Amino acid sequence: MTGSISGKDWKYLRSIEAELLSGLCRKINQGAADILRSKAGSEHDKYLKLYKHIEASDRIIADCFNDWSRSNLWFKLPLLRMHNLLTDEQINHLSDESRELLVRFAALDKS
Repeated sequence: MTGSISGKDWKYLRSIEAELLSGLCRKINQGAADILRSKAGSEHDKYLKLYKHIEASDRIIADCFNDWSRSNLWFKLPLLRMHNLLTDEQINHLSDESRELLVRFAALDKS
């Protein structure tokens, strides 16, 4: 493992970056809508829950998408997978080295 993403993986991930971000935002927006539609709690309770949801979601967006550069994607790749943003099909487009990184990270996450 070299600690940097291959050129091929970089190009592929750049090509799906908008799709990944859009998918995450769709999940965040759905979660917000669910909070607002909820019959439980007062309007203030909903506001507080919505605020926490947005705050937590903003951290995920920052972790996964801020400073999206080739040198940082090696560190962001496991986060993208951890937050269920990468599908198995998308992972299959990656190099063996990048897939190995994800396998190693998943093993660490389970221990």
